[in-house]
Parts: sequence; structure tokens; C-alpha cells
Amino acid sequence: MNSLFKYFLIAGIFTLAFASCEEDEYGPRKESTPVIESAAVTPPGFTFGDSITLTASVSDPATELTNLTYEVVSANRVVSSGEILLAGESDVVSKNVFVSLLPNQEDNSDVHVNLVAHNILKGTSSYQIDGLTGNRPEFNQLYMVTENGFVNVLEPRADNSNIFQGNDLTLETSFHFKIAERLHEDNSIDYSGAVFGNVNGKVAMIDEDGESAFAFTPEADYTRVFTYDMFAFDVETTGSTLGEADLALGSFGSEDINGESFRTLSRNLENGKTYSLFGALADNQNVYNPDFFERTAQNKVTFLGETGDYTIYYNPVRKNIFVGVDNPSYPNYLLACGWGLGYPTKVSSEEIASAYPGHQRTHTDWGFDHVMKYVLLRRIDEGVYQGTFYTPGDHDFYADFKPFENTGWANEKKAGDFTFTGEQIISGDNNWNIPNGEDDPVITPSNYRFTVNLNDNTVHIEQITLY
Repeated sequence: MNSLFKYFLIAGIFTLAFASCEEDEYGPRKESTPVIESAAVTPPGFTFGDSITLTASVSDPATELTNLTYEVVSANRVVSSGEILLAGESDVVSKNVFVSLLPNQEDNSDVHVNLVAHNILKGTSSYQIDGLTGNRPEFNQLYMVTENGFVNVLEPRADNSNIFQGNDLTLETSFHFKIAERLHEDNSIDYSGAVFGNVNGKVAMIDEDGESAFAFTPEADYTRVFTYDMFAFDVETTGSTLGEADLALGSFGSEDINGESFRTLSRNLENGKTYSLFGALADNQNVYNPDFFERTAQNKVTFLGETGDYTIYYNPVRKNIFVGVDNPSYPNYLLACGWGLGYPTKVSSEEIASAYPGHQRTHTDWGFDHVMKYVLLRRIDEGVYQGTFYTPGDHDFYADFKPFENTGWANEKKAGDFTFTGEQIISGDNNWNIPNGEDDPVITPSNYRFTVNLNDNTVHIEQITLY
């Protein structure tokens, strides 16, 4: 009997202790339901792709509130959702809610907002805000911006204002892109407007952290037409084939030269002929060697050299294009090798070194093993040669080089045999030297054009600006 009494006594003590712990942690276990006293959305009429302001006043007569969840619903689809944290037994909250534009979203749509308030004891209550209207945005034009910065204007089609199209494009057959309502002055995307990109493999509205979408044009050399259906969020592309005077990377091979990756193409080029540039070759940041090309438009270059067979070299890191020939030699060319020269580029040494450690804007060396060791000066008149190079090195402010007549070191052109006019950056009697000694003037690294006249043994040097 005493044992049975002790058993019930101990069980009762444990039950009371457990109940006491529950009350200590949560307070008394009372039924409690939050109350959404008021809630509103402003403005009641809005545009999909903009933000609305959600305000709510929530209380609970007996316990702590936790959060308020919301869903913005149109045509039985959740357009936006989220939660707002609550504090105490009553709270007034306000939140800006972005209301996305979804594909196939009708104009002038009825919209409502579902609210659910929660308390700490898992009590809930619901509330619905009605009488809201969402409208589709209207655009006069859009911009399709590729991942490498090309901007293509998309105009609404006359037969359907929801379909925007860009024609006569020169894009690669595969590319990443975003579609934007607005651009900054530097042509970067302004995310204060509508922007579309990739969300889970489909085109959708994105913010500045969003990904680019992807397009592919099959059975074509390049993409000529880009069409975006603003209602269905569908993208279509139309391709075409290259003509004889067209240049696109699809026809280039790949080659490693001095530890750098090049795209190369061997082909005949005609003096005075204009060539159309496609895809990455039309990048505004690309510098076409101004001794051999005149860039007449973003996607056009005219060849200045003599008609003949050339190899075109494109470096996607340096973003420059120059040409080479088999066994270059006098009287068509002079060849300068040594230290501290580089074909013109807008890319900094820091950017180059991040891809090719230890490399910088200048790239020449003594020798003729490959086209990075020397640079060409093209004959522009009888006995007159022109070469445009970046010099000296911006890492050491030093250059030491010399022109020759061929790759066999023939007929070196000593500095002491010439009179230099224009920019006085060269010294020395033998090598063409830009010294960097303690007492030497510092020569600002820049793009300089050297005009070497073998008729009167003069060299004119001028600083040029790349556009």
C-alpha cells in the first residue's frame, strides 16, 4: 500500500513540474487568436513590375505576435509573397512589396492580397484586401543587352505592340542577354526600370542580382533578328549566313601564343574594302590595329593594307585585333623587336595580368619566334613606314627596341642614324631606348605612332588617342 502511494505521489510531482515548465516558457496555455484590425494597399491601382505599399495593424489580446504573411494574387496566380515580422502584443507595419509582371498577365486585372497573422502559440487569423487593380506596363522600346555589353534596340512591331524586335543584328549564334526598359548614359542597365533575364530557365523579371537569359540560333552563321514577346515572355531568333566580306568568330580557329589564347583566321584581305563585324568582333572595346584598319562604324572596318593573304589575330582578353603575314620583310614592312612595345589596347595591364599572370600591355621581346615578340610597321608610301604601339611599359617605364628589315635581323635601323621629330621620347645611338634611370625624365606610357622615313632618315612620333 505504501509503495502504491509513493508511485502516485512521484508521478504527480513530475506532472506538475512539466506543466510548470510549459507555463514558464510560453505563459498560460490559453486559446488566443491574432486580430488584423486594419490593412490596406496603396495605391489601389498599380502597374505590374512596380511596388505597392502594404500597411497593417495587428494585435493579440493574450499573447505575443510573430509574423504576418502575405500573398498578392491575380487571376489565381501568386504574383508576390513574403512575410513581415511582428513584435509584442500589437504592431503596426508597413512594407514595400514588389509586384512582378508574369507571362500572359492580362491588363486591368483584379488583384487581392491574402494576409495571415500568426502568434507565438500558433494561433492564426486571415484577412483579404480587395478592390485592387493591376495594369500591364507600356513600353515605347526596349534594349536587349548582351553579356559583353552590346546594346540592341528592340522596337514594337506595327502588328502587335507586345512584340519587340531588333533587325539587321550581327550577333553570334549563341549569346547571353538581358532585356531592359532603361539604360544609363554609359549604356549599362538601369535597374530602376523593368529588366528581364533568366529565372529557372525561363525569361522573367529580375533585379540587379539576376542572371542573364540565353539564346541560340541553330543552322546559322550569326543571329540577324531578335524577337521578344512581352506578353508571353517568349524569345525567338532568326539567323543568316556570312557573306564574303563578313568577319565572325565562328570561322576563327584557336591558337596559344606565348601563353595567351588567340582566335585566328587566315584569309585574303583587299585594300580599301569594308568588312562587316559580327558578334564579339564588333565590341566597342576592341581596338583594330589603326595601321591596318579604319573603324568606320561599330560593326564595320576598312582594310588599309595591301591586298594579300593575312592572318587575323584576335585576343579576347586584350580585346585587340592585328594582322600578320608569312615572312614579313622589307620593302613592305619593317619589324621592331625588343622590350617595351605592344599593339594598342584599351585593356589595362592589371586586367591582362589577371588572365595571364606576369603579362602587361607591352609584350615584345628580342626575337621573331612568334607575333607577340615583334610588331609590324606598314609601308604607307615609298620608303615610309608607320607603326602604332603602346610604349613604354607601364610597370617599369622602360623600352629598348630596334627595327629590322626581316626576321633574319637584316639591316638594323640604329637610333643614331635618324633625326627624331614630334614627341621626344627616344634616346640612344644604337637601340631605340626609353630609359628609366634615376635622372631620366619619366615618359608617360601611351599609344604613339612612329612614322619612319628611310628617304631622309627621319622619325616622327606623335601621341594618339584611341576611340
